[in-house]
Amino acid sequence: MRELDKNEMLKIDGGAGFTATMMNAIYKTIEIIFNIGEAFGSYIRRKSEGKMCDF
Repeated sequence: MRELDKNEMLKIDGGAGFTATMMNAIYKTIEIIFNIGEAFGSYIRRKSEGKMCDF
């Protein structure tokens, strides 16, 4: 393998765009945060209304 000179290194492109995998990971992260918030909100509402289930 040969070494690249500075001009060849400046021409290298790639790795900076959004991919479908990255978009899917961002979507899943937002979905998990939303689900945690929804569950926490439901817990607060049930607790304040006295509608908690006894184990």
